[in-house]
Parts: sequence; C-alpha cells; structure tokens
Amino acid sequence: MIVVYDSLTGQTKRFASKLGYEAVHVKLYEDVNNDNQIFLVTRSINFGQIPETTKTFLNLHKDKVIGVAVSGNKNWGENFGMAGIKIEKEYKIPLVLKFEGSGFPSDVEYVKKWIKNYL
Repeated sequence: MIVVYDSLTGQTKRFASKLGYEAVHVKLYEDVNNDNQIFLVTRSINFGQIPETTKTFLNLHKDKVIGVAVSGNKNWGENFGMAGIKIEKEYKIPLVLKFEGSGFPSDVEYVKKWIKNYL
C-alpha cells in the first residue's frame, strides 16, 4: 500500500504524510515499487477541475487506485472538492473524503479507518 499525492502548495502532501504509509508525489511514482495498491490524495483546481498531473497519473495507474481523498476550499460552494467527484465518475474510483486545507485530525482518522477496512 502506498499513498500518492498531487500537491502544489504542500497541503495534500501534509495530509498524505499523516496516513501512515509511504507517500510519494504523482510525478515521482515511477521511481518506487509500483506493484502496490494506491490511495490517491489530490486537489481541485480552477473551481473543481482535476489537475493535469493527476489525470496523467490516473490514465497510467487507475487500476491500482483503491480510493481518493481530495482537498478543496468550501468557499467554492458546490465546486468544493469537485475533482474528487469527477475522478469517481470518470475513473470509477471511490471518493472517500473531501477536505479543506491539509485536513483536520478527524479527516485523517477517517481515511486511515477507510483504508484499514478496505485492506
């Protein structure tokens, strides 16, 4: 099990690093043992779009991704975490959580529990 994150400002990296698994950036995933199941932590851009770096990663590795958590800003209203909804729809990957910033401790615990139950 590995956590792969897409981060621009470091918020999703901070969230990913708290989950208790090796965490690597989407651009560095090819440099690690890629036989593992993946939990993806990404972000929304441009009011709910999926970052191109995340799309590129998913186009290559979507079959290994067991779930996704997405960072967003509640000020975006209905577009809050929209990238996660789009990933769930387009790639058939469960959206586990939408969170703000680098997440609250309860967000981290929720995802940890989801991963543990999945595995």
